[in-house]
Amino acid sequence: MRKSKINLLVNREDYRRYEKYFYWTRIIAAAAVVLFILSASFLFFISFRDNSQINNILATKQSLLISSQGHESTEAKLIYVENKYQDLKDFMKNDAYSLPYYNLLSTAIETSTETASLKSFVIGKNRDVTFAVSFSNFNELMNFFRFVESEKFLKNFENITLKSFTAVGGDENKKSSYDLNFTGKFIPIDENKN
Repeated sequence: MRKSKINLLVNREDYRRYEKYFYWTRIIAAAAVVLFILSASFLFFISFRDNSQINNILATKQSLLISSQGHESTEAKLIYVENKYQDLKDFMKNDAYSLPYYNLLSTAIETSTETASLKSFVIGKNRDVTFAVSFSNFNELMNFFRFVESEKFLKNFENITLKSFTAVGGDENKKSSYDLNFTGKFIPIDENKN
């Protein structure tokens, strides 16, 4: 009888041992194929989901761009208002709150004499003040000097100094005038009073 197959493994025990290796190799290969198919399916699903999200975001972006094309002037106005609001916040942060101090000084000057006028007023954030008072006659100037030395006036200042005195003599066309320039620092005004 003629043999169609050649047995290269002479020993049956060797063949069984090799057969176990082939069996485990087939199982590992099948598991690798299944794992590859599951991984590829998972990656395909993730890619499909991400692509659909990207397409939705792009469609939303396109619709927002189309709807915002007619609103450039409104956007510019809103940016302008926002910038002005920021400027106002910066100003308020550095503001000296000068109105109560101006009113205090102006009222004090008006009660001291009839012709005295507040010529200039500059106040800093730390309540440092420089102001000028102008008079049209000498008697009013002397009355104001007495008033400046009174406790009623000095209680508003931590310190006050006469910086300069200017007198312009009158002639036929001009009246005489007297200017007093002061520097000092106000005492803080209680916010509850104002």
